Amino acid sequence: MRVYSAKVCLRWWICLFGLSSLLASVRPLDAACQVAQTTESRQLKEIVATAFAAAHAGYSVDEVLLDDELQAAFQQACSEKLPDADPEECNWTLLNLRKAGRLDAKTTKTRDRDEPSQEAVRHIAEIAARAVQDRHRTSIDRVMAKPEWRADFHAAAQEISPEVDLYTVRKTAFQLRKTRELKPELITRLADWGREVTTHSLEQLRERPELAPEQPGVYLFRDATGYLYIGEAADLRKRLGQHLAQSDRQSLASYLSEQQAGSITIELHTFAIDSRIKELSVRRAYESELIRSRNPRFNIRP
Repeated sequence: MRVYSAKVCLRWWICLFGLSSLLASVRPLDAACQVAQTTESRQLKEIVATAFAAAHAGYSVDEVLLDDELQAAFQQACSEKLPDADPEECNWTLLNLRKAGRLDAKTTKTRDRDEPSQEAVRHIAEIAARAVQDRHRTSIDRVMAKPEWRADFHAAAQEISPEVDLYTVRKTAFQLRKTRELKPELITRLADWGREVTTHSLEQLRERPELAPEQPGVYLFRDATGYLYIGEAADLRKRLGQHLAQSDRQSLASYLSEQQAGSITIELHTFAIDSRIKELSVRRAYESELIRSRNPRFNIRP
C-alpha cells in the first residue's frame, strides 16, 4: 500500500480547499448574473410597454411594426429611455408582450383593409417573404422586427415590382402569415445541407449564364403575377440554358417569349456539393414540396 507524506497530503488538502472555495465563489456569480439578466429583461419590457403607449397613437402592435412613421416614433421612445436599445430587441419584446397580454395601452384605431390593393400585391408579398425567410431561415415576424432583414424584404419586393407600395406589401405579408399561407415547407426545414438562395433576372442569366452554377439544385421562375415554374436539375446552368433557349414546357416558353426579360426573375436554391441534393429522389422531393405550397402556374399542364 502506498503511503503519502504529510507534505503531499497537505498539498492535496490545500488544492481541494482552493477548488471548493473557487466553486463557492462561482455560484454566487452565476446567481448574480441571472439576477442581473432578469432585472435587465424586466427593465426592457417596462421601457417597451411605455414606449408603445407613447407612440402607438391608438393603433395596434402590428401597425407599430409595419408603419414607418409609427415604427420610428416607437424606436425613438425606446431610445429616449435606453439610448443603446437594439431596434430588433425592442420590436421582438413588443410582439412578445402583445402575445402575453401585457400591454395596457388600448387600441382605438384601425386601418380599413384595402383589399383590392392587397390582392394586387399578394404574389409580390408572398415571393418576397418566402425569399427572405428561405435566405435567413426565419419567420416573417422576425423579418419585420430586424431592420436589416426588413430591408432585404423591401429589396426582394422591389426587384419584382420597383414601384410597389412597401407598406401594402408588408401588410399583405402579415395577412398571409395570419392565414398560415407562409408556413415553411417541411422539406426546407429539414433539408438545410448548406443551402444558399440567390436571385437573378432572366436578362442577367441570358447575358451571363455562368451566374448559374454547374451543380445540382432547384430553380424557381417568378414575376409579379406569382410563381411561374419550379424545377430541379443535376446541372443548373445546363438546364436553365435549355429553358432560356427554348423551354420544353411550351406554356412556359410562350410566356417567356412574350414578357420583358427584366420582369422575370429566377430564384436558385443551391446546396453544399457533398449534400444529399445530388440524389435525384431528394431533389424531386424538395421540388414537389415547393410546387405543392407555391402553386406555380406552368407546372400544371393545360
